[in-house]
Amino acid sequence: MKTFVLSIAAVLATSQAFAQAPAPADEAAIRKVVQRMTTNYADHKFADMATYTTPDVSWVNVVGMWWRGRPQVQMAHQQIFDRIFKGVPFEQGAVTVRAIAPDVAVVNVYYTVGAFYPPDGVNRGVNKMGDGQDLLTLVMVKKQGQWLLTAGQNTPVDARAAANDPASARK
Repeated sequence: MKTFVLSIAAVLATSQAFAQAPAPADEAAIRKVVQRMTTNYADHKFADMATYTTPDVSWVNVVGMWWRGRPQVQMAHQQIFDRIFKGVPFEQGAVTVRAIAPDVAVVNVYYTVGAFYPPDGVNRGVNKMGDGQDLLTLVMVKKQGQWLLTAGQNTPVDARAAANDPASARK
């Protein structure tokens, strides 16, 4: 019985160790991936997406479009940035990195996004979006020693709702 209890304690301690900050070298590598994404958002060019994503990457955008696989994710980003986000500034904000396993991390990134006009980038007087923050949730995996984005989801932050967030007092 004593061995069983000690085994359970060891498993729990190990899982808690992985649910915290990643090793400094891993966190630095993960932040470099985020920086590469930020560069793509800023220059509106996604040709190098293959250097920081898994082949089976998936992405859910702000209106619930679900893109699957690197070719689709890259093409959809490029087309939307060419149309809707043409000339729209993106500025990276706070980044948090949390290891959930030795080779898996969850990353949250805030971006300030300038005004844009869906569905085609044309201002019709009633279709303005942006001029606010988005919160990206990213899942990163370490494959063959390299950290890569395997899933992402983008949520616009509603500033009015966020001002009344009951959990914000705990931040």
